Amino acid sequence: MAAKGVNLVTMADVAKDRKTGIGAVAEVLQQVNSMHKDCPFMEMNEGTIHKETIRSSLPEIYYRKANQPIPYSKSTTEERSFSAAHFESKSGLDKMVAERGGKDRLAFNRWNQAIGHIQAHGREQQRLMIYGSPLNSPQQSPGFADIYSTLDSSQEVSKQIVDAGGSASNNTSIYMVTWGLQSTFGVYPSGTMAGLKRTDHSAGGKLVQIHGTDANGNPGTFWGYEEQFEVDQGLVVKDYRQNAWIANIDINALKAGTGPDLLELMIEMLYKIENPEVGTPVIYCNRTIEAYLDLLAVRKVGSGGGLTYDNYQGERVLMFRKYPIRRVDAILNSEAAVTA
Repeated sequence: MAAKGVNLVTMADVAKDRKTGIGAVAEVLQQVNSMHKDCPFMEMNEGTIHKETIRSSLPEIYYRKANQPIPYSKSTTEERSFSAAHFESKSGLDKMVAERGGKDRLAFNRWNQAIGHIQAHGREQQRLMIYGSPLNSPQQSPGFADIYSTLDSSQEVSKQIVDAGGSASNNTSIYMVTWGLQSTFGVYPSGTMAGLKRTDHSAGGKLVQIHGTDANGNPGTFWGYEEQFEVDQGLVVKDYRQNAWIANIDINALKAGTGPDLLELMIEMLYKIENPEVGTPVIYCNRTIEAYLDLLAVRKVGSGGGLTYDNYQGERVLMFRKYPIRRVDAILNSEAAVTA
C-alpha cells in the first residue's frame, strides 16, 4: 500500500517550532528519550491503523536463448497492519500552590509541575519503543524487544540477533536501528500529532474545580489549574532486516572482566543490517554499556578498536565505524535471557 500524505518529522524538528510551548515540550522530551531525536514519525494511513505492503519474495529471473520465450514472473507481497498505543496523565495544581510567590510566578510554577509529567511521558514513550508488548497489556503496541524476541532459527527475525551468551536475568542489550520510510519509523493516528499533546484546561488563567480528599479521606473539591498530557505512538518495522540487536549481555560478567568482547559483537551486529544506505542507522545502549565503551575507546582506539568521537547533529558523541552511539536509560540491566 502506498503511503498517503507522507510527512516525516522527528522530535528535533518539533523542538524548533516557533510556538514556544510546543518547542519547550519537545526539548524536555529529548532529554529523556534519545530515540525520539532520530525516529521519524508519520500520520497513520488508515485512521487509527497503519498498513504497509511488505515484499516477501522477488520475481524469478530466467536465462533466455534466442527465439525462446520466458514465463512472466512477479514478486509476492503481504499487507501488515500496525497499531498505536494511547496513554495520558493529568495535572491538577491547587490555586494556592500555583500562585505561591505572587501572580507573576504562576506561569513558572505551572511549568515546573508540567515538566514532571513531560519527563514521565518521555520515559514511557522510550520504554514502549523498546519493551512494549500486547502480551503485557492489550493497549500496548509492540517494541523492538517484542518484535525481535526469539533465537529460534525457524523465525526470520532470529537472524538479526547476536547472542552475547548471558543466561540469567541480569542482561542488557545494544540495538542498532535504521530509521527511515523503508525500514523503521513511528506512527500516530490520523488527526492527532506526533509526540506529546499538552492541553491546558486553564488557559487564560481559568480556574477549574479539582476533586480530592482531605486528611481524613473525605471527598471534596478545591479551585486550581488543570492540564492534560497525551501520547499516541506506534512503531512500524517495515523491514526487519534493517535492525539488529545484541542480546544477553551479562552485566555481572562484563564488570568482572569475563564478559564477551563487545567490539567483536558490534562488528557482527553491523553486518546483520541488510542495507544501511536506505535510512539512518543509530546504535543505542544504556549508560552502563556507554561507560564501558567509553573506556574501550580510550584503551583500544589507537589499536583500531573502531570507536571514535565525532560531531553528530551538533553534539559530540561516541561513534562506532561512523555510526553514532546514543544513550537510552530505558534499556535495563535486568533483562531475562532471550532464548529459542
